[in-house]
Amino acid sequence: VRQILASRTYRQSSRATAELLARDPGNRLLARGPRFRVDAETVRDVALATAGLLTERVGGAPVYPPVPQNVLDFNYVRIDWPTATGPDRYRRSLYLFRRRSMPDPLLSAFDAPNGDTACARRLRSNTPLAALAGLNEPVFVEAARALALRVLRDGGADDAARIDHAFLLCTGRVPLAAERETLARFLDAQRRRIADGWLNAREVASGAPEALPELPAGASPQDAAAWTLAARVLLNLDEAVTKN
Repeated sequence: VRQILASRTYRQSSRATAELLARDPGNRLLARGPRFRVDAETVRDVALATAGLLTERVGGAPVYPPVPQNVLDFNYVRIDWPTATGPDRYRRSLYLFRRRSMPDPLLSAFDAPNGDTACARRLRSNTPLAALAGLNEPVFVEAARALALRVLRDGGADDAARIDHAFLLCTGRVPLAAERETLARFLDAQRRRIADGWLNAREVASGAPEALPELPAGASPQDAAAWTLAARVLLNLDEAVTKN
């Protein structure tokens, strides 16, 4: 596996010249890298890894991911669902407990198959449900909050440096000038909403109106909230969950 992943063929860009497209339109000869959204489990792991939350411990018992109560209530029999907390909550998706008769709502939105039949090949769809899951599911919201704190801690002293750092973490490249300007405008708009009282900075940054995360030196609750909202945008970029 290591040899395959390190090969020049596997690491090719999905961009190709007109000549290569003409010679190999179906990419049967591997003239370019394939471009596709990663599998459902990897979407979750990418968000957690980018945010610095992913628990990389190998082995051990499965963990129960957050699931809406109405999904649990829909089962024919009452089931215990001890939702994981602490580092176990952010273990790799390989270790997530799943019931065959109860598809995981998050993974299903990204086309993970259920356990009723064997799946030889996964299909990929693009639906509003996937976008809504990426923006609002607890694991992604928690990843956005953690990413915001990571950017404030490691990204530099001003928004310009932080934007470059955050974009690099999420996409593997620095932003274009237009992308940098758009994100800067977005941050300014969120800070105005917070200052005008439309948003509670503590609730956005921590999930509770009175709580406050441990902020990096020099950062304010307003900074954490604005960057949490920006992190939600970056984690949901097509480029953030796509092999290019």
